Amino acid sequence: MSAKFDKYKKEIDRSTFIRYSDSYLNSLFGSTKVAPLWVADSDFIVMPELVKAMKKVAKRGLYPYELKTPAIKQPLIDWFTKRHKIKLKMDGLLFTSSVLTGLAAAIDELTSEGDGIIIQPPVYNAFKGLIEGVERKVVFNQLKLVDGAYEMDFDDLKKKAAEKKTKAIILCSPHNPIGRVWTRKELEKVAEICVANNVLMLTDEIHCDIVFSKSKFVGMTEIYSGKSDQIIMFGSAGKSFGIPGLVDSFIYTPNEEYKKALQSRIMRFHLGKSNSFGIVAMKTVYKHGHKWLDKKLSYLEKTVLMIDEFLKKHLPEVKLIKPEGTYQVWLDFNEVAKSDEELSELLFKKAKVGIGLGSMYSPNGEGFARMNIASPQPMIMDALKQIEKAVHV
Repeated sequence: MSAKFDKYKKEIDRSTFIRYSDSYLNSLFGSTKVAPLWVADSDFIVMPELVKAMKKVAKRGLYPYELKTPAIKQPLIDWFTKRHKIKLKMDGLLFTSSVLTGLAAAIDELTSEGDGIIIQPPVYNAFKGLIEGVERKVVFNQLKLVDGAYEMDFDDLKKKAAEKKTKAIILCSPHNPIGRVWTRKELEKVAEICVANNVLMLTDEIHCDIVFSKSKFVGMTEIYSGKSDQIIMFGSAGKSFGIPGLVDSFIYTPNEEYKKALQSRIMRFHLGKSNSFGIVAMKTVYKHGHKWLDKKLSYLEKTVLMIDEFLKKHLPEVKLIKPEGTYQVWLDFNEVAKSDEELSELLFKKAKVGIGLGSMYSPNGEGFARMNIASPQPMIMDALKQIEKAVHV
């Protein structure tokens, strides 16, 4: 099994991949000569069934406008039922080009300019940009690092949710970049606060399938069931199966009013256009992807263990905040760098490793960095050794 995920195909032209793009690497790290472990993308070859399905579509020779019929929706529904015991109804599903597209559309459609939208930093940096991009106000409910693990600040969340202008929250579940898989008890507390204050729940569950063996993903739609329908869930097969360049994202809500509003937005702005390969990809991975994904998760979990052991043995100054899910790892560099300038000098110029500075996920990410580990383990190990050498020279 591991050999498949360890394989790095050098013969592939990656020059157009965002992760490997010279322009992106130069703009972010000041050099193209860095190990590209920054963007949340996968460098694993996809499951064989998907390659076979893509070849079949390519040979077809016809690529017209196509509908996302029940034949596409049913595998998605079946996946969530079997994988997570989450019940989705077909008439609650919509599709857009990306999770961020769906989030921006929901915020713009269902809130007003100047309204407050809660996010929980350190968190995916694009949330702040899309909130401000539609003229809303970012409201920070900062996570707390307690004994090496992050927790929600529920007292602060209550205060922020109770503010008159606060209208929605973006919940990142599992959480990017810290790798937390929120427990049922934590999610119930969040739901209780948001429902009591009439705060719309926007739950980004794109990493829901990337959960390690000691944790269990709980869908927020299940928490809300019977309590409130003021919830919209956003997801995609892109992270789970390493295909963000192929598939769309999906939106699910039990709220008929929200669905009609979002459906109207999608139609007005043409946000739901499909492509032949993406449709077949979604159907294929959700029908046949269970065993392949299990192997991928096992490999990723071993990669986390490898990183933890390496740091403890060779680089104890750098601490791993152990992830419970996602394929990001959150590294604490506070003992080896006192500022962003020092950290970027260490990582980008000395170690030649391109990973995301924690300040991107601000306001409480300073001194940390996010590394994408969805790559062959030899590649990750090389990067660790380069960081070790840079710290100890």
